[in-house]
Amino acid sequence: MKLKINFTAMAITALFLAPMTSKAQGLVDGFFNKKGEANISLSYSSSVYDAFYVGKTKVDGVPAHNEISQDIINLYANYAITDRLTAIASLPYISSEGKGVADPVNGTTEQSDLQDLSIMVKYALYIDQLKNGSMTYFAAAGGSIPMGYESNGILSLGTGAPALDGKLGMHYQNNFGLFGTVVLGATVRGEADNEFNIGDGQDFNAPNSLNTLIKLGYCNNSFYVDAWFDAQSTSDKGVDIAGPGFANNFPETRVSYSRVGGDLFIPIVKNFGISAGIGTIVDGRNIGKATTYTGGIVYSIR
Repeated sequence: MKLKINFTAMAITALFLAPMTSKAQGLVDGFFNKKGEANISLSYSSSVYDAFYVGKTKVDGVPAHNEISQDIINLYANYAITDRLTAIASLPYISSEGKGVADPVNGTTEQSDLQDLSIMVKYALYIDQLKNGSMTYFAAAGGSIPMGYESNGILSLGTGAPALDGKLGMHYQNNFGLFGTVVLGATVRGEADNEFNIGDGQDFNAPNSLNTLIKLGYCNNSFYVDAWFDAQSTSDKGVDIAGPGFANNFPETRVSYSRVGGDLFIPIVKNFGISAGIGTIVDGRNIGKATTYTGGIVYSIR
């Protein structure tokens, strides 16, 4: 038995995992719609944080800015090309503001712009129909294109580098609505423009990364709920803020994190629903220790 609420699951994933600078891993889960079905979601996320991981060391007060507030509006859409093949796109607008002195590189206390346009396709490689449910094995591939934001600074909205992403995952769902998903992936990044001619003036080499997503949840015809763990670890190249090799070359910093959170979706009227969620960073490297609150609306075409 396939529960009707499942058509929203991909949109729910994007609402709460997509806005990170390494967001592409959050675009992929194990749910698949029927051919021709689509989802469009619009979400708003907010966070305020005054702690930061300088390298792996957590410090009170964000360097230079003391405290940072961040607002994100994210537009997401997916379309089922076939029962097994889904196209996904996401585009967030991010506004960040620091409460301290100006950024030491770009001289500003705020940044706001579109971040990265991310596009992926997901394919169900094999679906094993079990007595009490099903197991789906799937793969995804795609990439992201940076928009026109300034990438070199503490308040930067992303690395400023184009990226290619690959994912492998498996998704189990039983007939009573319980499900579990594991997605493993890798992100290969290109170069970011060195607009301020930092160091030798060469473009920055943004580090590659490995991604992990684990979700456990329940869905029925009335609502959807899940809990998730999301992690990123960077490759062995790159630098730490205030560490060896760091000379205000922020796109080359090694950004790692572990996050936990949960999502809730409730249908309101035909084809429309509302969602809410929370995610918090529990450990990190060269990243703010933020808790993010998100709400959104989802429109589904069936």
